[in-house]
Amino acid sequence: MGFGVAKAEKTPALALVGHISKNYAAGLAAVAKLGLDAALLAGVDGPAGLKKLKKSLPSLPWGVHLTSLSEEDSQGYRDEGCDLLAFSLEETTAAAVATDEAARILYTDAGLEDRELRGIASLPLDVFVLRVPGLADAWTLKDLASVAMVSRRVDKFILVEVSKAPTAKDLEALRDAGVDGLVVDMESIDAEALAALKAAVLDLPKQKPGRRGSAAAIIPASVFPSGSSAEPEPDEDDDFDDE
Repeated sequence: MGFGVAKAEKTPALALVGHISKNYAAGLAAVAKLGLDAALLAGVDGPAGLKKLKKSLPSLPWGVHLTSLSEEDSQGYRDEGCDLLAFSLEETTAAAVATDEAARILYTDAGLEDRELRGIASLPLDVFVLRVPGLADAWTLKDLASVAMVSRRVDKFILVEVSKAPTAKDLEALRDAGVDGLVVDMESIDAEALAALKAAVLDLPKQKPGRRGSAAAIIPASVFPSGSSAEPEPDEDDDFDDE
């Protein structure tokens, strides 16, 4: 019988967050079985609706994806144990995000106009989830550019919403474009594809020096340990703003 040094567990280059919009119990069970990093529940009927899911809620970080969020509901969800609060810009009150007790996640489109992006970047947010309009099966340079335009200019963690598992090459390109993780649609991507996606994330080659990227998959430190988001790249126009 030989004794050897145990191999260190691989740290994923990208976080994987399961997005569940129906059949919550089955979706949460799948997230836990696959060992994804977190879960987001969409369409939950208010904080009270979470009480019905108590037995299904996983030990891993979880939260809710909402179309609107008030201060009262924000407190209610946190009281029920939410680690993540995901919401839109238009229907969320300022008071609802005046807390750091849960990760504050903004859903928005990639390719934002520069002035709009600057304004959003100053808000008390932790994470952007980017939707890429017109995304097809394969990522195009235009798709990647729309994501990089955001990731290079903000100091938030960047996740991208996907309804189909990206290829290994696309994963590498997304990471190099400043993406910290993926929000995967649990209704559109089956368990086999998700398992293959997780394996591909773990097998991503090391990032080349000089490119932005977190050493680990992170949302806030309390959810995905170690690392931090990169400083945003300076705007070329900033030197002229005060002239």
